[in-house]
Amino acid sequence: MGGRGATARWGLVAVIGLGAMPGLLSPYALIVVSHALVLGIACTGVNLLLGYGGLLSLGHAAYFGLGAYTGGFLRLFAGLGSLEGYLLSGVAASTLLAALVGALCVRATRIYFTILTLAFAQTVHSLFIAGIVFRLAGDVGKGLFFVGEGGLYLPRLTLAGLEVAPERFHTILYYLIAACFLGSTTLMWRIVGSPFGKALQAIRDNETRAWCIGIRVRLYRWTAFVISGGFAGLAGGLAGELDRQVTPEQLHWLLSAQLVIAIVLGGSRHFLGPAIGALAVTLLHEVALRASLSHGLVLGGLLIAAVFAFPGGVAAGITGIVGKLKVLRAPGRS
Repeated sequence: MGGRGATARWGLVAVIGLGAMPGLLSPYALIVVSHALVLGIACTGVNLLLGYGGLLSLGHAAYFGLGAYTGGFLRLFAGLGSLEGYLLSGVAASTLLAALVGALCVRATRIYFTILTLAFAQTVHSLFIAGIVFRLAGDVGKGLFFVGEGGLYLPRLTLAGLEVAPERFHTILYYLIAACFLGSTTLMWRIVGSPFGKALQAIRDNETRAWCIGIRVRLYRWTAFVISGGFAGLAGGLAGELDRQVTPEQLHWLLSAQLVIAIVLGGSRHFLGPAIGALAVTLLHEVALRASLSHGLVLGGLLIAAVFAFPGGVAAGITGIVGKLKVLRAPGRS
């Protein structure tokens, strides 16, 4: 009961904190936080495979990018104008692709699984970067590919059937992203705490023992793969509308690597580690942007410093600091 009460209290703090952000931050800072929350959704999904399933995927950029591209194509060729339809179509397409790709990838383990996910993701990236997907729409699609070089511009989509004024758009979109983040985190909390989540962790710890006690290893891994793909698709759709554009870079494996870096930096074995890592990577990126000519050098140095400062992950480091503070403040200590 105490654990549930603590979870509820932290959840209330998160809701209040996220709800107060628009009144505390500048418009640019609010966009940065929005990007961190979007990245956090994607990282939370990928960590179901990495932290709880023990499988490293370098291909989830495919589902992230598809979550953005699907709604973009529907807007261009089917007149889709609602943000809800945009997001749902992206999640559906990403989940379907994850189901198909995952059915093949889970037949391999360890580094072979990682190579397969990377290979499939780069195949999807090539279909977009070469314009093959655009050509499916005929001459119009071919023209769009050459004009936008594989990218799509997105207008401000309607929300609940209403057009949002330009000056309020990013604030309303922030609240939607925050709601999706809280909803995704709550859902993942239920998943990892369910019998499915416990079985997935058993597979991670000892695959052979899990198989011997009757756990259907491939089915559980495939299910985790599909769920993580849906999370990545939702994040991709939100990122597309936040940036107001979709580009082939959102399908590239380097985005997959960024997700893994954020998870490891935050702590893959801590539930909030991926979200904290996403925030840390976003903030470090913003700091590095101040050095425009040596952005990569500064970002690399900051990441190295963060890893040495928190070798077990930022989340574990924060937990350790809080634990030490509680001990120091305990009655009877001077």
